[in-house]
Amino acid sequence: MEKLTAKLLSLLNIGNVSEINENIIEKDPNGNEVTEKYLVQALLSSIKGKADQSWLWIWRGAADYPSNPVYESLLTEFFKDQKKDPNKLNVLHGSIEIANQMHAISKGLSTHNVNSKSINYYPYYLDYTSDYTLNLLNQRSTPALNSKLRKLAVELMNQYDVFHFHFGTTLTFNYSDLPILKAVKKPMVMHHWGSDVRMHSLALRTNPYALVKDRNEERIIEKLKSLSSSIKHCIIPDYELFPYVKDYYEQVHVVPSMIDLTQYPSDANPSKNKLPLLVHAPTSPSIKGTKYILEAVENLKADYKFEFKLVQGLSHQEAKEIYKKADLIIDQLHIGSYGLFSVEAMALGKPVICWITDDMKSHYPKDLPILSANPDTIKATLETILKNLDMLPAIGKNSRIYSEKYHDAVVNSKIIKDIYTN
Repeated sequence: MEKLTAKLLSLLNIGNVSEINENIIEKDPNGNEVTEKYLVQALLSSIKGKADQSWLWIWRGAADYPSNPVYESLLTEFFKDQKKDPNKLNVLHGSIEIANQMHAISKGLSTHNVNSKSINYYPYYLDYTSDYTLNLLNQRSTPALNSKLRKLAVELMNQYDVFHFHFGTTLTFNYSDLPILKAVKKPMVMHHWGSDVRMHSLALRTNPYALVKDRNEERIIEKLKSLSSSIKHCIIPDYELFPYVKDYYEQVHVVPSMIDLTQYPSDANPSKNKLPLLVHAPTSPSIKGTKYILEAVENLKADYKFEFKLVQGLSHQEAKEIYKKADLIIDQLHIGSYGLFSVEAMALGKPVICWITDDMKSHYPKDLPILSANPDTIKATLETILKNLDMLPAIGKNSRIYSEKYHDAVVNSKIIKDIYTN
């Protein structure tokens, strides 16, 4: 990376790193595009040791400005052999980060002799880690954009052995990369996470409180048909999603979501709060049942002394610092199964409230420590807890034990590696 950094500094006529303008303009005063913007971003990535992101910026420069020979010459000089490691299985995850799962899986896979990287098209405020970031937020599917993304898919196809897609996304917006990958027999897996496949009519069969983000079931079905025509293997985090995908993929694998436990020390901070602190973090307030939680909290304040924190708009790391201080985490009241927020809270040794249907209780391990509540019972559940605060430490301890048994990224990523190889 030092040689690349030196080369880019020279090309940009920059004497030292302190002279770099991170807010490079994209057009000069005459309205002409500033082609050097990609070189500046490649330089910033190179300085940070992010070789993959640096390559992506240079590749984008070559794609957008083919008449500029600088980009192609950089690709040839510094990235002529992008094949990662011939002695390892090379896996690419994409193209959306869901609750840090691409990163967690990749880190887990690295302990099993797998070179696993991720590309993220949607870098939200949560600021999750990715190896490649291509910001396509608010972009629409157009022939021009999909053409460029197909070219990127071809480049990445030559670097990776397995493509592990997430949340119904692939490397193009219209799935036109899939026939290309299929033609060269690249193994592919689709990892569904929830609202990308959840259908209201099916959910209501076992969950009277069910809500979904997407009510257009025809669109969901068409996506599933399109994806499964090229991708034969699907992964889901629990059986709640099984009814939505079982009729489409040849193989459906249930692999519990995972967490890097090294980032959640087992001696997670015991509460030192003068008053019990209840925390709720709604990324999607309607689905999470936030209004019922707020109503319950407001009604209980008259009779009980406690603090309540609503966490919104923070980076993942900033939010995690608040979770560490909580006495109780409230997740969601509608979905009927627990997700990554609950897993993260349990790893921190926190008691969790989350709506778990009777159907899902029969599928989860018997030692699930989550306290179940729905919109009708959340006030009573919170009141019981506030009357019996001494119950929380034991639940928190069991929560940590549960996360270690069932959500360890090192253990669960081995299951995923076996799916790739078998």
